[in-house]
Amino acid sequence: MNLSLRDIEYFLAAVEYGNLERAAASFGVSQPALSKSLQRLEADTGLALLDRSGRGLRLTSAGLVFLEHAKRLWAEYRDAMRHAAELRVGQAGLLRVGVTGATVDSVAMPAMRHLLPRRPALRVQLTQGLSDDLNEQVASGKLDLAVTPIYADVPSTLHHEPIMEDRLCVAASRHHPLATRRKLALRDLADLRWILPKPSSIARKALDSRYAESSLPLPAAALEVEHFSKGTLELLAQTDLLALLPQSALETGADVVALPVALGRPLPRAIALISRQGTAWSPLMHEFRRAILDCAAGMA
Repeated sequence: MNLSLRDIEYFLAAVEYGNLERAAASFGVSQPALSKSLQRLEADTGLALLDRSGRGLRLTSAGLVFLEHAKRLWAEYRDAMRHAAELRVGQAGLLRVGVTGATVDSVAMPAMRHLLPRRPALRVQLTQGLSDDLNEQVASGKLDLAVTPIYADVPSTLHHEPIMEDRLCVAASRHHPLATRRKLALRDLADLRWILPKPSSIARKALDSRYAESSLPLPAAALEVEHFSKGTLELLAQTDLLALLPQSALETGADVVALPVALGRPLPRAIALISRQGTAWSPLMHEFRRAILDCAAGMA
């Protein structure tokens, strides 16, 4: 077997576009040339990778398995080329980092304040998104690292290194009628409205499960958000709404406090550095990790 990296690249494009014509156009080659490349790859592997019957392209069962290997092979090749470029130019280079709304200001930017002055030729490309999407981009090699909240194990294709614990809590304005209570149960929060993560989020599901375990109606969301911005915290501080938010958000100076609510089991949450399992780390990635850990130690 003598696989060509170009054939691998064309195969991944064909899968992404689901159409030979669009995949060929993305590379500026003819459709017959792309088709020949795919046929060569199937001959080299001895597998029928794509079903060309009907409209568009569909992966065969063998193609689905081979796709995961192809993604890893292509990502490793791109990493090798980028790392070689870094070695040629010394301290220059591009670092691609994924962040969420919850980690961009609290973790990533403090790390940049440490890292960028030490690396004047470094260029960092920040991509902000949701944890699941960022994880996929790390797994595919589109991102080198990501700094995201985690609530459970990440996929086996990824490695996660916990940076700091940041548990979820029930919070309210410092002036909320419940803020003076020494102990609260979930039933004490009945009929109150909340600022909550979206229903599909792990944090929201965890809170809902606590209510279900107590045989209580689920909390009513007045506002659903992907992350707690400065404006969201100001809204919380100026109303009688409750919120489910990470404890780190209480340290931003907003006039909000954690309520002493007995939740039974804690609502776990950690901030972690996500990388692709088995990838070769570049010097830039190692230096970013050191900056992140230094910042986390300073916040502890």
